[in-house]
Amino acid sequence: MSFNLQIHELKAGGGKSMDSLIKFLKNKITDKIPLEEIVDVFEQMCSIPLEEDMILFETGTFITSASEPVFEISLVRQFPNGEEEFYQIHVDILYKPTSENKIFSEATWDEDLSENIFDYIRRSEVFAYAKNNEYIKVEIYLDET
Repeated sequence: MSFNLQIHELKAGGGKSMDSLIKFLKNKITDKIPLEEIVDVFEQMCSIPLEEDMILFETGTFITSASEPVFEISLVRQFPNGEEEFYQIHVDILYKPTSENKIFSEATWDEDLSENIFDYIRRSEVFAYAKNNEYIKVEIYLDET
């Protein structure tokens, strides 16, 4: 399995706590970690309190900046940046696109569910598929909307 962990950090107001959340993810998500453990680590990071945060579970086949298609499972924690926009901490798990995974496409926010989003993720068809397939790489980064 090829593994490439990319860390992109923004220096902004409140950056110290954001940096610590990114470092938490970077330290826990290591080479060859199974998908189940990546979700567990992201869930642990989400238990660290932040005001007005939301969690997004997104899947689909997307075109990368290198113009290559990838199938992606994205775990995103979003919170206000204090200027009417949002910071987003991403853990993106990238797979080779196939005829099997092209059927998966969704964007689900935790606030739209009546259940815990991590229980929802673990019970999803895409999770069942992805945990039995090797990912290409994991990208961990912070951006702003």
